[in-house]
Amino acid sequence: MTSTSTAARPAYATSPIHQLAADEAISPDSRIWSISTTGGLTLTGYLPPWADEDPSDTNVPLEKLSLTLIDLTHWQPFEGQTMHVHHPAHADGDGKAGEGEDTLFNGNITCHPYSEHPRGRTPFANIHIVNDFWMNNLTPGDLTHLAAQLRAQADRLDNEIRPALVTARADWETHHPSVSHQP
Repeated sequence: MTSTSTAARPAYATSPIHQLAADEAISPDSRIWSISTTGGLTLTGYLPPWADEDPSDTNVPLEKLSLTLIDLTHWQPFEGQTMHVHHPAHADGDGKAGEGEDTLFNGNITCHPYSEHPRGRTPFANIHIVNDFWMNNLTPGDLTHLAAQLRAQADRLDNEIRPALVTARADWETHHPSVSHQP
């Protein structure tokens, strides 16, 4: 018996006496989440291989089942780049901003299969820029565009900004010879 759902993959409701039919067989490679209610209803659904946690639960009060489904989340974090940053969170004793390391461009792939918002029902990416700044709900096309922008910025840093900095430092050294040169 399939419950009514607007998600792409239905949840299956079973009573304690329900047995899977032959066409409902679960392959050994499939992962399934299961939510059992205090009223004896059990819902199951597809658990993607990339999902980091199993949202299965037991003894969910029947009146909280809809909220439990809306909150059901599949996600997988991914690492970013550790970089030196100048940030107030790394302040020293005198309250001045200090240097430290922070991770940038880390994030997660997320899917809320029973979200009230249709876009959340398909896996999307969230990317942590820095501190509390995130780029959320990115589609594969959005990631392609972001990657192109980051490549363009990296090319600009390499081909325009670095040579301009080398020139500026050489000019500075010429006009301020007492300043030691740092690579």
